[in-house]
Amino acid sequence: LAVMESHGILLDTDFLETFSKKVHDHRDHITKDIYEMAGQEFNIDSPTQLKKILFEVLEISSRNIRKGKTGLSTAVSELEKMRGVHPIIEEIMKYREVSKLLNTYIDAFPVLVNKKTGALHTNYNQTIAATGRLSSTNPNLQNIPVRTELGREIRNAFVAKKGMTLLAADYSQIELRVVASLSNDLKMIQAFKEGIDIHTATAAEMNGVALEDVTKDMRRAAKAINFGILYGMGPQGLAEGAHVSFEEALDFIQQYNNAYPDVRRYMDEILQQARALGYVETMFGRRRYVPELKSGVMQVRRAAERMAIDMPVQGTAA
Repeated sequence: LAVMESHGILLDTDFLETFSKKVHDHRDHITKDIYEMAGQEFNIDSPTQLKKILFEVLEISSRNIRKGKTGLSTAVSELEKMRGVHPIIEEIMKYREVSKLLNTYIDAFPVLVNKKTGALHTNYNQTIAATGRLSSTNPNLQNIPVRTELGREIRNAFVAKKGMTLLAADYSQIELRVVASLSNDLKMIQAFKEGIDIHTATAAEMNGVALEDVTKDMRRAAKAINFGILYGMGPQGLAEGAHVSFEEALDFIQQYNNAYPDVRRYMDEILQQARALGYVETMFGRRRYVPELKSGVMQVRRAAERMAIDMPVQGTAA
């Protein structure tokens, strides 16, 4: 890690400069559209002014919108609830996303380039994340967005030194392989040994159909539950993640437990251990203490249960 830090990664600052102009223009267009929809100019970055436009000027319903110390919230989670109610919401979401890319990455990275090496030198931290995962700070190079086109374009700014190539490598389904191993679930192990796509295998098991009869929808639901189970997700979380009803989510979890009984048994045992010992461990003995399991507040207790289930898996994979 020290060698990686000292080598750093080269940044194409000319590319970012050109890209910055393009993204600033894009944000200016979005700003103009927002002003037109609002019927006036205002500071989009000011929660107070934004609240006034949304709930007073445009009279968007504030029912179900969370209130904070300064009144109605305009946080992303609350804007999500208003999506589809008025076109201005979509534009504000776009404006925020573009602003974040500019402030956190596009305009911030060139300033952090080391004058001598022409590279960015991040810090890799081994002892900060409670699960044992690496984290990256000053700047954070692990969180560069990949889901949007603009986010993906930022990655083009990272280049290889002359005569070298950038290589991306990843473990295939590492956390699910760890679950299969820790729980010793023979069906899941078999699927991995045979090189079958694990989400297709899970969908086939859950729906009692042959692999070739698994539909896209079946696989999508199986994927949501494969990862949901890892993070200790309950029926409510699964319903939201897989876009199904609460009843369907309950049914999915039951089908999953029937398909992989040893995974369920393993998770139950982890929770029992955590309650008895006050901590959970990775396969290699890294511990995370979870005193919140004894909390009298149900939400705190549930969150601790999710942490207790996730940590041995994520930590072992890390």
